[in-house]
Amino acid sequence: MLVKGVAAGLIFFSTGAMGLTLAKSFSRRVQNLRELITFIQVLESEIQFARTTLPNVITVQATQYSGDMGRFLNILSTRLKAGTGERFGTIWEEGIQNLASNGLPKSALEDLHSLGDVLGTTDVTEQVKHLKVLLHRLEQALQIAQEEREKQTRLWQYLGFSAGLLIVLLLL
Repeated sequence: MLVKGVAAGLIFFSTGAMGLTLAKSFSRRVQNLRELITFIQVLESEIQFARTTLPNVITVQATQYSGDMGRFLNILSTRLKAGTGERFGTIWEEGIQNLASNGLPKSALEDLHSLGDVLGTTDVTEQVKHLKVLLHRLEQALQIAQEEREKQTRLWQYLGFSAGLLIVLLLL
């Protein structure tokens, strides 16, 4: 009887934890979008007003972030510091692959892909124009992600624990 109780508890809590993990992924997407918007705003300001070079901006900003955005900027920073002579667009794509694996919406990723070819290769006004368009699209994606988070978080939390309870009841 004790074994059945322990097994039932494990099933219930493991399915509940899966539900909580899925619910947390929606919050993580919102967090990543917020940090990305902040970085793009800083990048726009640095390019437009301070005329700071991309490697310097990215190196300074890499220390400001942790988590997914921090890893993205660290990838860019280390690759730029290595000085291998690669195009910035290639290095940018490698960093974006890291962000893509962490749940950013496809629309935001497509816009980020096109930005890599523009940064550092065009004049300031062209870069700022692309950054403003990207910011607008990222803010739209953030709004959609926040709405999804509100709807999906509770659903997955309840669904995880409810599924565990259902499995336990079926097995007993």
